[in-house]
Amino acid sequence: MDHRHDPVIAVPAAHPVLDADIAILDLSLRTTNVLRLNQLHTVRDLTRVPARKLFVLSRLGRNSLREIVESVNRQGLQLAE
Repeated sequence: MDHRHDPVIAVPAAHPVLDADIAILDLSLRTTNVLRLNQLHTVRDLTRVPARKLFVLSRLGRNSLREIVESVNRQGLQLAE
């Protein structure tokens, strides 16, 4: 199968915050706890998960998802597609 034309997610491998703990995102305690319970501990972990998959996590609603997306975007990053 030819993958030359597949979309590429632009997340710089050396972005300074990728290996940082999600605490740097200043998320609410509830959101942070849900992410940690789902083994999402670093910004890199978080950016590898599409928003649609985050939304189905138990106790993670629309407002929490919006909070995550905005916080990740403020760092100059985005969630996977």
